[in-house]
Amino acid sequence: MEEQIITITIRTKGETCEMSDDAIREWYEQHVAALFDPRYGTPAIQVDVQRVGR
Repeated sequence: MEEQIITITIRTKGETCEMSDDAIREWYEQHVAALFDPRYGTPAIQVDVQRVGR
């Protein structure tokens, strides 16, 4: 069995996000998971939220 670890950094800028960190994590987990073809396995997605300048 092969394991692949892929790191993607997403930076968004703009007004203060009113979503909680948990809501942000959930949104990205759901939307990124939707990109995967289940024939190739189920992704385990970990989202780290860091807020700068808040």
